[in-house]
Amino acid sequence: MAKQNTPVAEQEVRMGKRVNRRVSVLLAEIEKEEVPDRLLELARELQKALNEKMGSPAG
Repeated sequence: MAKQNTPVAEQEVRMGKRVNRRVSVLLAEIEKEEVPDRLLELARELQKALNEKMGSPAG
């Protein structure tokens, strides 16, 4: 019997892909960035994206 994808599972996959893209973009921006304040902001965005991906509450 083949496993059927539920709408919830498909939505989670799409969310994971969006978060992965977001993390990739943030990492690319961090590599280019020279301003410490901007790096801190990007690091916070990265942490938030990783928390979302892992299902942890943002803190």
